[in-house]
Amino acid sequence: MISAFIQAGGLSTRMGQNKALLPLGGKRCLEWVIAAARAVTPEITVITSDPCVRGICQKAEIAVASDLYEGVGPLAGLHAALVRCRREAALILACDLPFLTGAFLGRLVEAFQGVEALIPLDAQGRPQPLCAVYAVACLPKVTEAIERGERRMTRLLERLSVRFLAFSEVAHLPGAEDFFRDLDTPDDYARARERFHERQNTRSQRGG
Repeated sequence: MISAFIQAGGLSTRMGQNKALLPLGGKRCLEWVIAAARAVTPEITVITSDPCVRGICQKAEIAVASDLYEGVGPLAGLHAALVRCRREAALILACDLPFLTGAFLGRLVEAFQGVEALIPLDAQGRPQPLCAVYAVACLPKVTEAIERGERRMTRLLERLSVRFLAFSEVAHLPGAEDFFRDLDTPDDYARARERFHERQNTRSQRGG
C-alpha cells in the first residue's frame, strides 16, 4: 500500500553540512532513517541531489530521485515523491530523524485511512509534516500550491483532509520521547550524540 521517500535535498544551512551524512552511533543519520523505513516497506527512495548521498544509496541499492522544482524546499520533495510513488500513499521522512523506529512508522501506516494526509503530533502538540503519510491523490493540490508560490508545508495541510495522530497514541512505544528529535543545528547534533550514548549505556547495563 505504501512506499517510503526520504527527503535529503535540503541545504542544511543552519547545520553547515549535509545532515544526512552525520555519523551517529556507528551509522550515518540517513542510514538510521532507511533502517526504520525498511521495517514497513521494501520500496524506499531518497530524494536528493547530493552526489555523496547518491553514492551511499547506490552502494546500498536504494533508489534515488531529484526534485522537479528547484528552490521550493520540502514541498518540492513531497511533490517529487508523489509523482514517483507507485502505491496508494507515500511515507515521507526527513533525513535527520535518526531515532525513528519501525514500530512507530508501522503505527503511522496502520492509522492512515480515508484521508489525504496522516500527520503525527509531537509531545508538545506540534504537527510533523516531514514524518507523515500522504495519499498520491493529493498530488494536484501539492502541485497547485507550488505553482502559486506557496513554500510552507503547514499551509498545504490547510487544503488537505488531514488526520492528526496525537502523541498519546504512540507514547507507549519504546523510544517515543525521541521520535521527533531532529538535527537542525550543531547543538541538536551534539545532544543527539549524547542521547545515543545514553541509550547505548542503558542497553549495556541491562545486558550486564
